[in-house]
Amino acid sequence: MAPLLATLALIAALSLAAGVNADDECDESMTGFYDNEMKSQAWQDIAHGNVKAVLESIGGDSCYAKMRAADGRGPLFWSHEFYNQKIIDALVSAGADIKAKDKGGKTPVQMPRAPPMTFEAPPEEEDATDYEPDDDEEDEEPSSRKADHSEM
Repeated sequence: MAPLLATLALIAALSLAAGVNADDECDESMTGFYDNEMKSQAWQDIAHGNVKAVLESIGGDSCYAKMRAADGRGPLFWSHEFYNQKIIDALVSAGADIKAKDKGGKTPVQMPRAPPMTFEAPPEEEDATDYEPDDDEEDEEPSSRKADHSEM
């Protein structure tokens, strides 16, 4: 329970520092049912469990919790889909509507659970591919270089 209280206190502090509150009127760019770069980034942060980025976004703009994408879903839907209780609690605290419905009529709690997004690209390596010839190829001469031994 202590981590949850700390999270909620952080959200409140960030919101006060940014001069926003949960009752602020949200712009259509946030609440309209269409996609944009900010909404795509929010989905990625939530899908990858980036709690810090989500908390910072909520602190920077209380309307973050109320944004909706083209399918009518938003951060609260995604946090239920990828089941992250810290993010769910933070979004509800920031004013996300737990009774919101997407275009298909589903509420956030009705979202099916998705596997966590844990993919990370492997580190870049120098060309580590070893192109040594197979054992069979070492014993054979190339056909254009084979000697004709029949005349000896």
